[in-house]
Amino acid sequence: MGNENKVNRSLSEVKSRFLPADIDDPNARNEIYALDKEFAAAAKNRSWTFYLITFGFLAAIVAATLIITQLVQGKHNKVELAIQEFEEIKLKDILSATRNDEKNLEVARRELETLRTKYREMLAELKERKASEAEVSKVRAEYNGKISAQQKSVADYEAKVNKRHREMNEGVAKVENILSNHERLMKLRLDKQQGEYEKKIADLILKYNPNFSEGELRKMVAVERTTTAIKTPVLAPMPPELTKEKITTKEKFEKLRALEAEERRLISRLRQVPYINSVAPALTGIERRNAEITAQYEALLAELVKTLRRKNEIINNYRSALKELTDREREYGYIIDARNKAKMRVYLNPSLRAKPGLKANIFRKDDEYIADIEIFFDNEGPCAKVLNIAEGKTIGAFDKIYLEDR
Repeated sequence: MGNENKVNRSLSEVKSRFLPADIDDPNARNEIYALDKEFAAAAKNRSWTFYLITFGFLAAIVAATLIITQLVQGKHNKVELAIQEFEEIKLKDILSATRNDEKNLEVARRELETLRTKYREMLAELKERKASEAEVSKVRAEYNGKISAQQKSVADYEAKVNKRHREMNEGVAKVENILSNHERLMKLRLDKQQGEYEKKIADLILKYNPNFSEGELRKMVAVERTTTAIKTPVLAPMPPELTKEKITTKEKFEKLRALEAEERRLISRLRQVPYINSVAPALTGIERRNAEITAQYEALLAELVKTLRRKNEIINNYRSALKELTDREREYGYIIDARNKAKMRVYLNPSLRAKPGLKANIFRKDDEYIADIEIFFDNEGPCAKVLNIAEGKTIGAFDKIYLEDR
């Protein structure tokens, strides 16, 4: 992992501080050791550098471990670590043991330096007072034994510290290996989850953005994918004939136009959604067909109005002819269509202003009685129903109408 080199460098720097390569053992015979003075000086000159470096080393190890853990947690929100595996490594115990061994090593080194200093002072004192060779040999033997024992103690602590450093390196390597294994495991899990989510997303897309499978629909969608622009039809104003002929009302006509506008607005809004697959071209097809249907209905309405106007013009021609006939012949009216005895179509001179319920007689000639009728009106004009018909007679077109109250 990426922090291995950093940890190794930190351990090397600490080792270089605590484990110097050579331990000097000068054989200067002119130095005299004063044990009581040296112990007092050592107590006064106690250095806190050792403790600062020790705590700094421990903080670096802890920080490195936290950084590694944080990096893994930053990649994965939920990382399940095998706590038992970390407990088996016992980094905390190793750190505590290393701290104690390094403290003991520092004390042993100070004691060794104190013995050497006392040894030099003692030799100087003996030389100054010209002590005997036997006394000097005794002092040398005594201090050399103490120094040798203390050197062995220092070497033992150095071996322990080196062992602790190796254990620390192995523990850090195990931590990194555990984290690496868990990272690979989480990557496998995330890859599996990603595949599942991608499948779910694909299913959701197909649910709300389906691909039409029917052959006819596929053809229509393929055509609509090439549609670039849709021409909105021009809506003509309402023809007055629609209300004049009582075909529809202005309110109904305007409601129909409002519904058409609302439909176009809804389709336009739906087309703003970034649909994919078959939905987008299908909406284009709906909008285009709606525009074409509206345009065709507009054209059909225009043709119907033209036809209605032509027919009304012809009807007006007949009405004009009948009015001229009634005026010239001085008749009240004529039978136009007698096929339905309950509702015969008749023509009455407009100047009469006949009212519904009027009774009238039908004659073919001035003296040939045909039937009795009653006048009423519908949307198209005057009508008549037969009240009584003469025996052996039938009502025919252009039979004359006489009003009883005229």
